[in-house]
Formats: sequence, structure tokens, C-alpha cells
Amino acid sequence: MNIGFDVISDLNLDAEDSFDWEDKATSLYLIIAGNISNDLRVVHQTLVHLSKFYQGIFYMPGSLEHDSMHLIKNRYREIVELCRPLKKVACLYRYVVIINGVAVLGANGWYGNKNDLTDSLEKLHLHSQQVEDVTYLGASLERLQLHLDVKKIIVVTHSSPSPELFFKEDPPDLDVQIPMMQVLGQDSENKVVTWVYGSYNKNVETTINNINYINNSCYDKNPYWPKRVNVEV
Repeated sequence: MNIGFDVISDLNLDAEDSFDWEDKATSLYLIIAGNISNDLRVVHQTLVHLSKFYQGIFYMPGSLEHDSMHLIKNRYREIVELCRPLKKVACLYRYVVIINGVAVLGANGWYGNKNDLTDSLEKLHLHSQQVEDVTYLGASLERLQLHLDVKKIIVVTHSSPSPELFFKEDPPDLDVQIPMMQVLGQDSENKVVTWVYGSYNKNVETTINNINYINNSCYDKNPYWPKRVNVEV
């Protein structure tokens, strides 16, 4: 059985932007790898709109949704509460979705983004959150290895999982950060088949060690279409 997921990220919408997804959906399910908007009203409106076209939406908030690293936990709680009434939307913050044998696991990752921070305390919060996200991903992958209902895993992060996925470009501050791809050491049963990520302004579809890495960020692309990912279970 093949299960299809549309993939999008980095819409970067403002309140005055128009956004119309009519006739663009190609799958029953949608994965959003962050950066809808820094305005939570726009995030809510966008998720409501997208809910018209999908049976399920799996949303991992990006760095744009967080205006302060000091208040990151509060912001995550706001976003979780925003998504809760939307029956077709699952916020992937500390939450795993399992559908037809496929687990969708998410984290922001904070790798190679928010590099404009100048406040040393905010940088400390950023590093702490990145360590927490990497630890969460690794521990979750380890638990899912023994989960009988999970045959395949899609990892969703807002950030790139590895320096090599910047393709020799040189984002700043990576030397003090943890490449998320290291968590694959916990994938002992080789269940991870796809890693969806955002925050990179070029489209990517590449396979490394039998895992498909997908980036379909919008930024200023017009027209912009979803990228369909198929997972065979």
C-alpha cells in the first residue's frame, strides 16, 4: 500500500498576503515543515484554509513562528492550543502521529537558522532547545523501533538535518550546533524512509543511505506547488 503526503514549508505569510490552495492538493495528507507566519492569526487562518483540501495536516512550527527564544515554551503552548480545535491538524511538537503503519515524527531542530541572534542569553536558549530537540528525536526513534504498528517513519524538521544538505553553501554558526542526522543511529530497524525539512531556499530531493531527504520550501516562488511524497507500507 502506498500512502501519499504533500510537503510544503516556508510560506512566510504576512497578514496582507493572499493565500489560495484551491486545486493544488495531490494527496490526502499534508506535511508542513515550518514557517507559515510570525503572526499566529495568519497561522490559524492558513491551517483552516488548508483543512478544506486535506484529510490530515501534520504541522511542525518553524523558527518564524517564534519571535523570542526566551519564551519558546510559551509560544509552543500557544501553537498547540491554536491547533487543538482544528480536527484535521496535528501539531508535531512533542507529538507523534501514526497513520496506516507510518509514524510522522517532528521537531524544529534549530540547526542553521535564527543566526541573527545577538543577545547571548537568547543564543544560550537556542543551543539548549537544539540539544533538547535532538535528544527528543533520538529517544522517539528508539521507542518507535519496537512499536508493532509502525512499519515506516517520516521525520519532519524545520531545520536541515545535516551540513551536507546545504550543498557546500556555508550557513553561519553550524560549528557549535549538532547535526540532527546523528539521531539515525537510533533507527536500528531502518524504519526511517523519508526526512522532510524546511528553512532552505532551494528545492531538494536526494537519497542518502536509503533515506529520501525532501525540501519544498516556498519563499518567494510563484507559482508554488506541493511536493508529493509516497511511502510504501
